[in-house]
Amino acid sequence: MERILLYVHFNKYKRVSNHVFYQLEQLKPLFSKILFISNSHIEEATKKKLQDEFGISNVLERDNQGYDFAAWRDGMSAVGFEELKNYDSLTLMNDTCFGPLWDLEPIYKRFEADTQVDFWGMTNFRKTKYFEEHLQSYFVTFKQQILRAISFQEFWTKVKDFTDVQDVIDHYETKFTHYFTEAGFTYQALFDTRLEEATDLIHPDFTYYKPFTILEKKVPFLKVKAISGNPFSARYLLEEIKERTSYPVSLISEHIFEYIGPDVPCLLQDKQLAKDDKNDSPEKLVALHIHVTDLQVFEQFKEKWEVLPLQYQFVVTTADEEIFVQLLETISDRYQVLLGKEERPMEAMLEQSDLLQKFAFVGHISTAILVDEMHQLDNWMRRELMEMMFENANASIKALERDGKLGLVIPDLPSLVRYGLFEQKTYRKEMAAIWQELHCQKTFDFEQYPVFTRVYGGFLWFKPSALIRLFQNDYQLSAQTEPQVLENLLVYFAWDQDYDFKIMPRTPMPALLDLQREAEQLIQQKGKLAHKSLAKKLEGIYRIFLKVR
Repeated sequence: MERILLYVHFNKYKRVSNHVFYQLEQLKPLFSKILFISNSHIEEATKKKLQDEFGISNVLERDNQGYDFAAWRDGMSAVGFEELKNYDSLTLMNDTCFGPLWDLEPIYKRFEADTQVDFWGMTNFRKTKYFEEHLQSYFVTFKQQILRAISFQEFWTKVKDFTDVQDVIDHYETKFTHYFTEAGFTYQALFDTRLEEATDLIHPDFTYYKPFTILEKKVPFLKVKAISGNPFSARYLLEEIKERTSYPVSLISEHIFEYIGPDVPCLLQDKQLAKDDKNDSPEKLVALHIHVTDLQVFEQFKEKWEVLPLQYQFVVTTADEEIFVQLLETISDRYQVLLGKEERPMEAMLEQSDLLQKFAFVGHISTAILVDEMHQLDNWMRRELMEMMFENANASIKALERDGKLGLVIPDLPSLVRYGLFEQKTYRKEMAAIWQELHCQKTFDFEQYPVFTRVYGGFLWFKPSALIRLFQNDYQLSAQTEPQVLENLLVYFAWDQDYDFKIMPRTPMPALLDLQREAEQLIQQKGKLAHKSLAKKLEGIYRIFLKVR
């Protein structure tokens, strides 16, 4: 059979995702000709790869005017409607899906043998009060009898360059199926959703709301939005794909990370830092930046970092002249003590950017208060963060050394956060403002989508290049900028530079009796708590602990 594929690509970062390359590799044996239509600019190196590795010499670049339907229109014009008539079928597809999860050849043979079908697709969208029932356009195949019909050319030549995607949906996506049935042609969907129960769906879009059903029905393609739009169930979906198919799930994770966000929940399970059994010393020098606001806390934890190998050099900063003098009197030659102007830890680190960027790797900790007006909670959180930082120091640095794409290693959630004892505000507008002011390359809607990874206290190990937006920028943090805003953005700053992150494993959970004792001690402090809501949370958790006694 002589088949032709018009494949539409778009990427907001003007790249081609690896899942697209995989897709083209799997599709190539099915088609006599593939026209790659990109609604965004692609590099010459990418065009060469398409030619050399996939035999695709036909590449059409265009602006994203009119979206996919206008792109297919231009593709047909480039091929020529007369030439299209010589093919047994024409497939229209876009890159909004992962797959194929299963072999497509049997599907093509099935529909090619069915003389009652003139065009077909993977899935359909059921009739609503807004739309007629229609095939979903991410994968549709037209047989030769349609390609030779006048109605086919008339439909596509009239496609307009709408600038609003909803206009494209209203005029073409939801109308083309009806148009061709009115012209006398018949169609089928590989998975006819009209036969399924859908009373529980907000909209009858199985590709979005029922991705597990898509897998059960062995539809070869899974929409990207099924992953990105269902972040909490997506992990289970990935496991199902891994069990049911041979599709490389890493391509999904990679695409989600690169183009959706760095800390989508389905990705977090794979972020845990591997244990370093050898505990080898780093090969390169490491700077540990310690900002001191409380000398007593500094002395309390000093032994944790002083046992680190000599490759770790300690850069200590303070804005307090009295603390500065005392530090000079008590520390060893291994320390470099600097009196700065910045009182807050993150700003103090950035103040020493020229010095810290000379090191291959940097760690950051401080003695600053983590939990306001709650001494015991503050001490509990700091102790956990310190333990994670220094128990995993060598493993973190070795991971940063080995993996060129790894930029940060951050502590796991402290227990206070996991137990719901730590009051947190959202800083959506503030994060969006800083992101814009630092001229970050990637786009993320902080006001709409949640951020899941906060680097508590700014405690982390990192490559300076991963936080280059902060280190090499004239942006000055205002006095009104809450430290928590930057803590929420650190993973995103690294992501903007195409760096990934790992999460240090948390210290083992305490024994149940120890946990109960901790809870009792916290309850004793509830009268001192500033927020009544927090006190109530503590009481609720304490009741839970009492029940398991």
